[in-house]
Amino acid sequence: MNAQDILDRLEQVTGGNGKWIACCPSHLDKSPSLAISEAVDRVLVHCFAGCETTDVTSAMGLNLADLFYNKLTSCELTKRKLQRFEDALRHERLQVAIINSVEMTERPLTVYEKERRLLGQQRIDKIKGALHE
Repeated sequence: MNAQDILDRLEQVTGGNGKWIACCPSHLDKSPSLAISEAVDRVLVHCFAGCETTDVTSAMGLNLADLFYNKLTSCELTKRKLQRFEDALRHERLQVAIINSVEMTERPLTVYEKERRLLGQQRIDKIKGALHE
């Protein structure tokens, strides 16, 4: 939805240039008390009489998510989650590779390094499992 879609559901709308005032649909409003403005990614609404935003949107037949221009889709969330998994997998593989290199070329590992390598291997297995589900 955009600002015009919201304004079309209201009465006594005045204003312009991204800022309006109208009668609040959530309460019996004789003079406009609902401020509406456009932000970069959403429409902002505020009732100066004290109505909750959820009550205002509900009275218009909307929900809070309808005030945002670009709703997140499950596909976008999946892409983001996939990227985080891949980043974490790269990080853990690098950690394990460094520890293995130290053990092979420099010296015996400390207890902490052995524990960290084991943790890294466990994380790698867990991430690989999640990526292949």
